Amino acid sequence: MKSFVTVCLSLLMFVAVGRSDNYAGLASNLFLRAELSPRASALSGAYSAIGNDVQAIYYNPAAFVQMKRHEISLIHVQWFEDVRMQNLSLGFKLDPKFAVGIGISYMGMPEIQGKDRFGQETEKISVSSAIAQLNVAYKVHPSFFMGLGVKYFRDDLAGYIGSGMALDFGFLMETLIPRLTVGGAVQNLGNKIRYDQQEEAIPLTYRLGIGYAIPAAHLKIAVEGVRSLDQNWRLATGLEFSYNRFAFLRIGNKWLGERSDLQPSFGAGFNPNSSLSLDYTFYNHQQLGYTHRVGISFRFGEVKNMRIGGLGPAESSFVLRPPQRVYAYLHGDTLKVEWSDVPGARYRVYLRKTNDSKWIKATPRLLWAHELNIKKPKRKTMIDIAVTSVIDGKESSFSRIVTVEIK
Repeated sequence: MKSFVTVCLSLLMFVAVGRSDNYAGLASNLFLRAELSPRASALSGAYSAIGNDVQAIYYNPAAFVQMKRHEISLIHVQWFEDVRMQNLSLGFKLDPKFAVGIGISYMGMPEIQGKDRFGQETEKISVSSAIAQLNVAYKVHPSFFMGLGVKYFRDDLAGYIGSGMALDFGFLMETLIPRLTVGGAVQNLGNKIRYDQQEEAIPLTYRLGIGYAIPAAHLKIAVEGVRSLDQNWRLATGLEFSYNRFAFLRIGNKWLGERSDLQPSFGAGFNPNSSLSLDYTFYNHQQLGYTHRVGISFRFGEVKNMRIGGLGPAESSFVLRPPQRVYAYLHGDTLKVEWSDVPGARYRVYLRKTNDSKWIKATPRLLWAHELNIKKPKRKTMIDIAVTSVIDGKESSFSRIVTVEIK
């Protein structure tokens, strides 16, 4: 039986990380770093600097504070040999600066018929892993977020049980370069766990990534370095193209050490409205074959200001600010307006002719998006543009006014 447990451990290791040329050691419970999110896995895991949904808790516990509303996410992963993973994630945006996330994940496979050394059938054998985790994230500064996660995990390898706890830490920051973000995380800080008579280390992992948005091309670029206990630094790259924030196409690739093989992952997303998202990712591993990830996310509720740290009523301790950065430019026959994020806010865009004192609303409804396309005026003129944030019916002051010359 001990030999079978060794095979199981090797199998889980191989599944989670594929082949690696340079091992710094061996790690147990590789399910701790299995990529569950369809969106993140389509970007080859380059997610610590651009994650803005509840699934970000599995890559950078600071990033999910960027959620605009509460969120529920359900994910199914189909691996080789009928190995399956299920995930439920809950994200609660309790305040524009504060969020709590809960994740429950399970991996299992059909029972295996055991045999003795003579080839005679014995009892059936099961293999499974489960993880439960709690994350909190806080916006320390308008451009700097921090997050903490604690998780409990349990392996069942043919009746040999291993369990333990681990911590995650992460940060996310907006840089002085517009639309460039930097994120990093340390994951799976914890003690060794015991299987029968053998102790095994868990997969301590370091992540450091950058993300850059190109609004004119509707494109996000993500690059991330990842180092684990049993692997040296490796690079993950991803591109996400969006059409009207309605449909998304994604592609990514992992560059594993000295190996430069192209093993791209492909994904797509569909947001029929502001409350629902559907995501799918396909990946063809050279050794293991096809894998599929499917996810559905629901967003609900409005963000409320809350009392934090005994500062008194939220109305007196929280000042609603407009977007820090606003951009406006002409693209063909369209005047494009874009702005930076204010967690938990919707937005209103105002326009006026430069010599006019009267502002008008660009749209009758509040906007969830961070951009607005306006038909270019036919006549030459100068137009002033400003954006406000709106949370719980309260509106901020104007952002910095941007002026565009219409020729």
